[in-house]
Amino acid sequence: MSRESQRWAGLTVFGFSLLAVSYLLMFWVCRYRSGVPFSPGIDLLVRQLPLLDWTGLLSQGYILFLSGFFLYWIRNDWRRLAYILTATAVMMLVRDVFLLLTPVGPLPGLIPLYTSKLVPGVRGYLEFDGELFFSGHTGAPFLYFLLSRRHRALSLICLAVSFANGLGVLLTRNHYAIDVLGAFVIVPTVVTLSRHFFGWMDPEAAAA
Repeated sequence: MSRESQRWAGLTVFGFSLLAVSYLLMFWVCRYRSGVPFSPGIDLLVRQLPLLDWTGLLSQGYILFLSGFFLYWIRNDWRRLAYILTATAVMMLVRDVFLLLTPVGPLPGLIPLYTSKLVPGVRGYLEFDGELFFSGHTGAPFLYFLLSRRHRALSLICLAVSFANGLGVLLTRNHYAIDVLGAFVIVPTVVTLSRHFFGWMDPEAAAA
């Protein structure tokens, strides 16, 4: 392995490590929240929507999307993985703070995600019912849309998944409307923070 490849491999490990830290913090925050009797809030928009089971799309379908997204970069330019993973970790760390400060509990009628045997080990470890503000199902694909603007087909797929997931988490009562709308507002700031502190890790920015 060349010195340049070793450098990018090391940065990718850094991105994975930072993402792991963000998930460990989320695990702690959600476990803490599960022990506090937060009352559910009132969502005037969600009350007008039917209760529908979109858990297949939001569970297995979402995992397929994430797998395809990262496989795309492994095949096309694996060096970008370091920056994408780091930007994802920044989003998760920001989200951890908001999760800790969210003053309400889950909506009544919530249909749990990741209950299928096809996706074991996710529920209760990487996903919790108490994850509210802001929606990760909406925010992560929107983040990937913003990071993939030079790759038109991929970016449009990410945007479509973000919108579909946003609707899905409302129909399944996994999120309040503010959680979905908040993702579209906060994630661009996450991108700005990631570019400011870690933009040097992005090979596309260096080539621009």
